[in-house]
Amino acid sequence: MLTALILSLLAFTSDSLRLSGNCYNVADQTNVKCNITVVFSTSKQKINLDKSGKFAFELPDSARQLTFELAGFETRNIGVNRIGKNLAKGTFEIKVPMLKNGLDPSIKLDETIFPKSQLFVQVDAPDSVTMSIVLMDETTRKVQENRPIVSSPKHRNITANYVLPGAYTLHTGIFDKNEKEVEHSLSKEKVMLNEGFNFLFVRYENAKTNSQAALQMLTPRTLYFDQSSYHLRKDSRLVLDSVCAVLVRRHNLIARVTGHTDNVGKQNLNLILSEYRARVVQHYMKTNGVSPGQIRVEWKGSYFLVAENDSEENKSKNRRVEISFREQ
Repeated sequence: MLTALILSLLAFTSDSLRLSGNCYNVADQTNVKCNITVVFSTSKQKINLDKSGKFAFELPDSARQLTFELAGFETRNIGVNRIGKNLAKGTFEIKVPMLKNGLDPSIKLDETIFPKSQLFVQVDAPDSVTMSIVLMDETTRKVQENRPIVSSPKHRNITANYVLPGAYTLHTGIFDKNEKEVEHSLSKEKVMLNEGFNFLFVRYENAKTNSQAALQMLTPRTLYFDQSSYHLRKDSRLVLDSVCAVLVRRHNLIARVTGHTDNVGKQNLNLILSEYRARVVQHYMKTNGVSPGQIRVEWKGSYFLVAENDSEENKSKNRRVEISFREQ
């Protein structure tokens, strides 16, 4: 009794979201009335349904799993995961497919019917605004899952299927009036998608005040190189990946790429080496989707040092490519 009381109080806290929807039989697409249980780390709570089998209930942020049961059907255990910093009370519509016992079990492998992971997005924004939501894959898998989502005034509740679990960078922004490119970047944050149901609530008002995140994307970046080398280090590639993600979405930005060296060796050779360093960065950006017109390249050799060349540590600071940004 005490557990049920605590859970009912949790359901109305500010960190809960609201789920509504129904279960259906995949064989004939008819709605069925399931028994639903919310699973927490140390307890469970059953959900009451109406006569038609439709459900609507508050899901506390502390919930870990939803269980859907029905006599004669296979039980579904689906993980729940809330992503993003905005913990407002969003409302999400879900439909849960149920498979009768005795049917071909390979049906469960069909992700068009039983997707392993789904992303449910609700956007709270004025009718005059078309929002851009982009998930940039941060995993090391060979085929990365970069997922752009457009939320127009007529599409504020969106379901994205077949989204691979893993680490992503979530970018939000606003499209221009023609909905052809992102005019303003609003926020950027690291998120983790899990198998099961993933819920994301995006609120325009909150994102609009987060100008610091947008400005942080535009701060100059510096890439460092080994002695006499123009090969990109692994850490430099990671920095460039984030830079490319911004430039691909914001076509009004120009990146100035400037190559430098230390003062070891002949100046004319250092000038050539600084060009190679700038060119390899330019090539990496172009192969990662950045328009050539967004990149300005120059090289300075050893003429613009940022540290005295009196030690290996200081020399390493001069072996660099600097990337700065401006709007055109």
